[in-house]
Amino acid sequence: MDAAGDDEGGGPMTYAEIEQYFNSLGLEGPTAQQRIDCIFSIIISLLPPPLVPAPEAAGDDSDDDSFSLTSSDSEASGSGADPLALHPAAIGDGTDHISRLPDALLSNIISRLPTLEAARTVVLSTRWRGVWAATPLLVDDAHLVGADGPSGIPIVRAVSRCVTAHPGPVRSVRVTRVSFYCQEYVLQRLLADLADKGVQDLILFNRPWPLNMPLPEDILRCASLERLYLGVWQFPEINSAHLPLFNKLRDIGLFHCIVRDESVNALLAHCPKLEVLSIVLSYGSPSRLHIVSRSLRVAVDWNSTLDEVVVQDAPCLERLILQTLERRRPIKIVGAPRLEVLGFLDLNLHELQIGGTVIRAGMNVRARTTVPSLKILAVTVHFTRNQEAKMLPTLFKCFPHLEALHVLAIPSKSIDSDHDLEFWESLCSCECLESHLKTVMIHGCLVHSNEIGFLQYIIREGKVLKAVGVDPSPNNSFAIDFVLASFGENDAASSDVSSGESDGDSDAASSGVSSGDVFHARVDGRFLFQNAIDMTLDNPFCVDDVLVS
Repeated sequence: MDAAGDDEGGGPMTYAEIEQYFNSLGLEGPTAQQRIDCIFSIIISLLPPPLVPAPEAAGDDSDDDSFSLTSSDSEASGSGADPLALHPAAIGDGTDHISRLPDALLSNIISRLPTLEAARTVVLSTRWRGVWAATPLLVDDAHLVGADGPSGIPIVRAVSRCVTAHPGPVRSVRVTRVSFYCQEYVLQRLLADLADKGVQDLILFNRPWPLNMPLPEDILRCASLERLYLGVWQFPEINSAHLPLFNKLRDIGLFHCIVRDESVNALLAHCPKLEVLSIVLSYGSPSRLHIVSRSLRVAVDWNSTLDEVVVQDAPCLERLILQTLERRRPIKIVGAPRLEVLGFLDLNLHELQIGGTVIRAGMNVRARTTVPSLKILAVTVHFTRNQEAKMLPTLFKCFPHLEALHVLAIPSKSIDSDHDLEFWESLCSCECLESHLKTVMIHGCLVHSNEIGFLQYIIREGKVLKAVGVDPSPNNSFAIDFVLASFGENDAASSDVSSGESDGDSDAASSGVSSGDVFHARVDGRFLFQNAIDMTLDNPFCVDDVLVS
């Protein structure tokens, strides 16, 4: 049962129904509140780090009690040198040298301080008050937590007061530690002030409960936003009165939110600079992700219960990242001429459609059912299931220019496969293996004969293969030995150990790889999500690790 899925009436489950469901799981174990708090902790762990780390807790034994903003404290005082001899004019002259710095530099200093410390600079001098007023405000509720721990209502008001009192623009606001329940007025005032003061970066999460708390429509007036992450809200409906939307927005993440399909479609269609869309742990709403966007580059479906994902018209889309719960759904690729990264494509849960055609194992692949732009593919497969294993050679033909393949092998106790080594030995090569595939990473263990057969096929037909990654599990010893042996005794002994692709010769003998790297491969879901939205990384599925030699 989905934590916020659809009830029998077709609408989102209410807070009371979700609480009743969790409590019905048994008298022993976590309560409903504890279960939701656990989900919330997972969501928070996926967020990027704060721009300014939270200050150390009160009572910390530090030696900074005498810190001042004047130059009377010498950097050499702890080295045994005579401060007076080094800086004869600095000791005791009372001159505020820092305040003589240019306004731009002082503003930069203030912007790197925790919220309260930055605000306290106004007491230094009239000069600092002016700089503070002109410095874009950074507010983080982690900076406002007292020594006694977080206290919801005071922090809610403190965040709002920080924004209201600041005379200048607002750069970034991060709220992840408080509940807005029974604080609707404070919430509405906060969003109205943020809209008026040109907030650029907003991370706004509501500590549950309730899960369906409405987010005020003032959020749609924040036209200056460049990044927006929302967590545990009921997103407002978008209609023609709200258009145009977020003209500067580049990155939006909806975490465990209730969002109508029409609102998601409007965000995609009417945010002209939107590049990254992430839907995280959203249950039941939205029900479908239908991508029509002229600017979107990355779409992420992370553990949500979408019924389907359709890439209809996305001329700039480069990445489609999927992390799927146990829920079957079609993945339809219609218009994505620049799609380069796809995964993890679950061969059990996902029905892949390309150009309106369902891709099936062993089918005759034609031009209209190929995606020539795809370079990186990650798949989840049970090799012991016949149809899943047979899909892999078909995918090589659907993605003829594939350069990197990640395979997450799922173990299975039951074997319903009627093929093993003979199936893989009978396969011919294809354009992908002949000319393009350079890197293969196996996550999980290859134990059964048909799994080893797949590895043999890849190495045998991979004419330009340079790097093979293998999970370091002891259960994978046979696969590791086979890969090392395939490199040749001399090449395996002298090959470089690297986490990336080898710079060695790209030509390989027809019998398999002649030079390259062998390295460990693993998957860390949290790391993968953070990488998925980082366009500076060429491959979001790569993880640096200790390597085998």
